[in-house]
Amino acid sequence: MARARRTRLGWLGPAIVIVGAAVASVGVWYVVHARPVVGDVVDEISIDKQSRFILRNEAGGDRTFVELWSGDTLRWQALVPPYVGSPQRRAIAWSPIAVTLRVDRGGRAEVFALAMQDAAKLGGFRLAPEHEPNHVEPDGPITLTDHVRSYEFVGGAGWHQVVAVDLATGKARWKVELGAEPVGRATLMGATLFVYQGDHRRALSVENGSDVPGAIDFQF
Repeated sequence: MARARRTRLGWLGPAIVIVGAAVASVGVWYVVHARPVVGDVVDEISIDKQSRFILRNEAGGDRTFVELWSGDTLRWQALVPPYVGSPQRRAIAWSPIAVTLRVDRGGRAEVFALAMQDAAKLGGFRLAPEHEPNHVEPDGPITLTDHVRSYEFVGGAGWHQVVAVDLATGKARWKVELGAEPVGRATLMGATLFVYQGDHRRALSVENGSDVPGAIDFQF
């Protein structure tokens, strides 16, 4: 099996924070008390016994409200570009420092990041800009996480990629080109990310995206 081509990626968040004018380039977003109206619940995700995220549609719009709750107390609320996940195919990852969401903006797959402390916008970056316009595949994984990194899947006709994002530093650490066949499913086991494409399986190191020869995931 051909060894995956890996590329180091930069993180645009610091530049977006430093250069105020660049904020407009990642879209308008709002914290609690902004004008947009909360709509129906999209998903509810437990963080621990006390805390959870609730994702809601924007009533009359296409964006998504993200809320962090502690028991019955709303800690913060933010409005982000359209979230592409669902309860069956989640597209959210978090650590004690940041929460990332997969969003769509005009035919571009993006990662959007907020601070866990107060929902301050940390920035965002585009996935696979060389393949734009791109999209989330109708089946298979969107985002996996071990709460250290998120693993973002994106693809299209003739190509697929997985990108690892460090949730502590906010940096995209590596990406792997997966080829033309769609990703049917993916699982994390310890330090290995298993990716299934048809009858083929890839085992990738979560640290750097390199192939892990002889990895066993007990999937029979």
